Amino acid sequence: MATEPRVEFLKTLTRELAPLGQTAAELTAQLSGCSAGLGLRAQFFVLPTMVQIIYEEFGEERIAFVPVPSGTIDLETHALLESIAVDVGKGWISPQAGTGRIAALVAQRPRFSLGLRLLAGGLGPAALALLLGGGPREAGAALAIGLAVSVFHGLARRSGRLEGLLELSSAAFAACLALLLGHVLHRFDATTVVLASIVQLLPGLRITQGVAELAAGDLVCGTARLAGAGMTLLNLSIGVALTWTIFHRLHEFPLLGRAHGATTLMLVLAVVGAALAFSVSENARRRDMGWVFVAVIIATVASRFGVWALGTTLGVGIASLAVGLAGNIYSRYLHHPKATITVPGLTVLVPGALGFNGIFSLVSKGGVSGVNVLVTTLLLAVALVVGSTIAEAIVAPRTVGQRVSEPIALPPRLPRLGRRGRP
Repeated sequence: MATEPRVEFLKTLTRELAPLGQTAAELTAQLSGCSAGLGLRAQFFVLPTMVQIIYEEFGEERIAFVPVPSGTIDLETHALLESIAVDVGKGWISPQAGTGRIAALVAQRPRFSLGLRLLAGGLGPAALALLLGGGPREAGAALAIGLAVSVFHGLARRSGRLEGLLELSSAAFAACLALLLGHVLHRFDATTVVLASIVQLLPGLRITQGVAELAAGDLVCGTARLAGAGMTLLNLSIGVALTWTIFHRLHEFPLLGRAHGATTLMLVLAVVGAALAFSVSENARRRDMGWVFVAVIIATVASRFGVWALGTTLGVGIASLAVGLAGNIYSRYLHHPKATITVPGLTVLVPGALGFNGIFSLVSKGGVSGVNVLVTTLLLAVALVVGSTIAEAIVAPRTVGQRVSEPIALPPRLPRLGRRGRP
């Protein structure tokens, strides 16, 4: 029996929309709004690796299991998929045409060239090294190592041989380069450099999503997402700790120091560099690059002000509140996904960095210091979720379901003209 076009479109939309970094509740709301616009009764059960759809087709209840492939943040694809869902839900295009548009969207080549993506892989770590308290030496080292890690990560993913050890090998590679540079750049902060170099691998967004799902009562999805994020952190920490130990045993560990921080001008340049790097690495639309810049500014200023005024944990909550308000206002009044603002903002806040520090301390040193930092990471993630929840209570974002159910705006009726052209 052939699949109904509405169901086929819903499956295709689910498969492509699920890996783009949303919580289970957000994805369920989007899919439910689209199915309601299609006049299709459907229920959705979302897991990090699979989405179960229960729907009615030809008068019978059926179940479909849609596997969720591993994906990366893609702001352009996210926005275009939501736009296609609204067009189909409002009846402006047919489900068959919507399925074809999604296929064409997936098949198109990346908008940014390989050279730009590699440049972003180095520029982002350099900017984050400054934002994490590093100086010029740390920024230069993070630029070189971040570029090298991007090339290594891409080659390892293509070969497939290191698929199970991708995070561990990338972290070990970054730590090895940082310690080798420590023999050239004396007394520089290698820890900050390593953190900034592998920031693209840190699961900060997944940690925040997992805590948000647990807070919403979705224990299965939240626990699974936090478990996956914990394994990523463990692989990264073991890779760095292994490299650290080998250099110590070989008596080749360099004399390291602490970063002296960056000047105001360097911080301004870091914000600009981070916005450009995130626009490329997260594939923002050209029209949205300015909004990514706004998100980075809001996250940086709000986090520094919050930490100064209320301390680390509550300060991060204040920054999350500011980023969430900006994203919700952008979504509600400009009718675009809030992820354009919230994802770059959360990337700057880097909740995964402290988790990496905690597990690295636990693996390399033992004791309670690593556990304390891990608990602090969970508290920071809770603060992020509380801030975003308060932001949604103040200004709710506009969902796909709301956009589908909005009445179609018709042009004003023109007055009937008389014989002489007068009304």
